[in-house]
Amino acid sequence: MPVRIPSVSAAPAVLRCRTQMTVHSACRMLDRFLANWIPFHVENRKRLSMLQPSRQWRRHRPLPHSDRPPHMTLTSRYRSPHDLGARPHSRAQDIVFVSAQLGTAGDGLEDQIDQAVAGVVAALSEAGATVADVVKLGVFYHRSLIASEPAILARIGAAFPADPRPVVTAIPLHTLVGGALVQIEAIALHPHGARNARREAAPASAACHEPGFSAAIRAGDLVFVGAQMSRDEAGATLHEGDIVGQARVTIGHIGAALGGLGADLSCVAKLNTYYVGHGTTEDWTMAARVRSDAFRKPGPGATGVPVPGPYPGGLLLRQEAIGVATPEGLAAPRDTSWPEGIWDWPVPVSFEQGLKINDLLILGGQICANPRGEAVYPGDLAAQARNTMEWIDRILAGFGAGIGDLAKVTVFIATEGGDDDITRVLKEITPFFPAGLPALTLVPLARLGLTGLEIEIEGIGTLVPQASPS
Repeated sequence: MPVRIPSVSAAPAVLRCRTQMTVHSACRMLDRFLANWIPFHVENRKRLSMLQPSRQWRRHRPLPHSDRPPHMTLTSRYRSPHDLGARPHSRAQDIVFVSAQLGTAGDGLEDQIDQAVAGVVAALSEAGATVADVVKLGVFYHRSLIASEPAILARIGAAFPADPRPVVTAIPLHTLVGGALVQIEAIALHPHGARNARREAAPASAACHEPGFSAAIRAGDLVFVGAQMSRDEAGATLHEGDIVGQARVTIGHIGAALGGLGADLSCVAKLNTYYVGHGTTEDWTMAARVRSDAFRKPGPGATGVPVPGPYPGGLLLRQEAIGVATPEGLAAPRDTSWPEGIWDWPVPVSFEQGLKINDLLILGGQICANPRGEAVYPGDLAAQARNTMEWIDRILAGFGAGIGDLAKVTVFIATEGGDDDITRVLKEITPFFPAGLPALTLVPLARLGLTGLEIEIEGIGTLVPQASPS
């Protein structure tokens, strides 16, 4: 099938490279622009729409280049959290964070799902927990498998028979670390912690949820809300093609899920939005205002990144949340940290850079930008990674904490999936962690949310009270 490539005159502003950019950076941006515009073939998605046993999956003829993970062969050095220099699990209070576990590139889809699940189970065991303690799963899979998403989630859900069932967020990506087809991260509550015994799920009618998973779980002061979508009770897509309308519906669903557990939107401390977009400031702004208007200052820490799409059913975004509430369901008191001179968003929003709530440290997605929301060091992944970590250090210092107090870090990078970009990022961020990287999820994206960005980093940790002098 011939591929129609748009003219360069149609290129977005991200291609108008500034003079200080290197030739390498400009080429990387051009590659991502073309990759975003070249359509992947519908017939190939249909061919993978039924989950097959691994031997049958390998008998399929190879995917065309536009749909094939760029490193499906076993050439990547990054196949596990250990290879990334990260711990398989970390703990903040009684919250156990499990690093994203990968399938083995080149194996069948079912095998890769089982391998990733086995990695999660092993990490939980090391942390003194089990699958019965899991409250949230994050599933990232290759975009060629969008039609297979229900089957992927069904297989994963069967491996986590917790009561109540965990919440889940599933996100398609154009490539995954190590050329894998799937990676799975998890949050669990340690069985010896007070929160574990107090778990309850939102009523099934409260909000959207995937079959076999809960819409939301409350465990003491914490509330976990899985991916909410613009669907009605019958599962039909609402506001098809209208990302602003869909943002309003998903925020409403988050509020309904919280309401089903005796809380409300004011409790949201972390909001993540995965939207279908082209990685421009204009794209980001469209739905950001709706998300922001749902909260009052001090609002949540927020991350919003563009992903390939559309999602199944023509959905344009998915939003998940973590809330921290008082026993009465009100927002728990929160402290904020906003260092002088730190970057800001391109439009006024209610989001915060960093929060401390009940000694939990919550970072909104941090980027390398100026106070006008414009990228600094555009196209330079290493420089942006270093600058972003410097901002994180300053935000945490405002709470009397440091980077070593983070128990989970998620890194979103603009990459086509090669090892070089991952190596470049790890080289810059690892020295900031005195005891090594904590639990880690690395999410490759074609672009980040604002024009010129190469990286975004979010994190969760805990402020360990210092012993008073005797």
